[in-house]
Amino acid sequence: MKIIAYSARQDELPYFEKFAKEFGIEYATTTKELTGETAKLARGFDAISTYTSNGKINEAWGVLEELGVKYATVRTAGYDGIDLEVVKNHGIKLSNVPQYSPSAIAEFAVTLTLAVLRKLPLALRRSRVQDFSVEGLLGRELNQMTVGIIGTGRIGLTTAKVFNAFGANVIGYDVYKNDKANEVLTYKDDLNDLFAEADIISLHVPLTAENKHLINRESLSKMKDGVIIINTARGGHIDGQALRDALVEGKVAAAGLDVYEYEEGLLKKDLSSEIIQDQVYRDLAGLPNVIMTPHVAFNTDVAVRNMVKMSTENLIHFVSAGTNDNELTK
Repeated sequence: MKIIAYSARQDELPYFEKFAKEFGIEYATTTKELTGETAKLARGFDAISTYTSNGKINEAWGVLEELGVKYATVRTAGYDGIDLEVVKNHGIKLSNVPQYSPSAIAEFAVTLTLAVLRKLPLALRRSRVQDFSVEGLLGRELNQMTVGIIGTGRIGLTTAKVFNAFGANVIGYDVYKNDKANEVLTYKDDLNDLFAEADIISLHVPLTAENKHLINRESLSKMKDGVIIINTARGGHIDGQALRDALVEGKVAAAGLDVYEYEEGLLKKDLSSEIIQDQVYRDLAGLPNVIMTPHVAFNTDVAVRNMVKMSTENLIHFVSAGTNDNELTK
């Protein structure tokens, strides 16, 4: 079996090599994103592996069909941006990796929370210039706070467990309740009740048309004054302008954002010598009560290994069984 992996990062390369040997397959890699143009690189391959971060990915499926590629996988849990009907219409089977490492995301969500609670970025900036004053660095203790988890699937549940271990009171909301979650959180039947009670809100739901801009001017108005927003899920969950205004006005005390709605072409690239044109992003990144990271919550050794391994297994099962447990195009 021959697989070409698009958007291959340096830290993934040892794992492509490892699992090619382990499973007796052939891997080729490219740093290029999958588009209608780069799909031509898949000529002669049985399957492709990719990410979903670029908006031109749907242009690729027709080209792949013409090349005879029948199987595809994304090395991520999220697949927003991919039109599954288009994939199906081109006769391609597609899968994802829904649980490569819930702990990676959970630990990062809590890391962002602790960093904003203890004003860590400001403390570090001061220390670098030997300013060891403590004024303005008064923090808050997590064990005295209520954390609202929106989305209690594998990642949300793991995040709730970590917050619970810190002594926080954890509440949760999900359209589909998880019985295992009852051990570490109290469910709220109405999302507005969670908004009203939570000191910290952490997002852990996949992006859908129904929950786009879940955090908006109206929902922010229902939250406590001084609420903290943490997002390690998808940028589209938050209306950036509404959040920016709430942060400036003091309605929201702080935010930890690993994702951004318009991150395509922005995050995961070195733009240190460029002027970013997105005014909302510039505003958010420039606020002292905001931490923005470049979509790295997933990025641990365990997670990267599992993303490559499980996506490879998906493709092997497609060939041997015609489907796999993670198929999105059934």
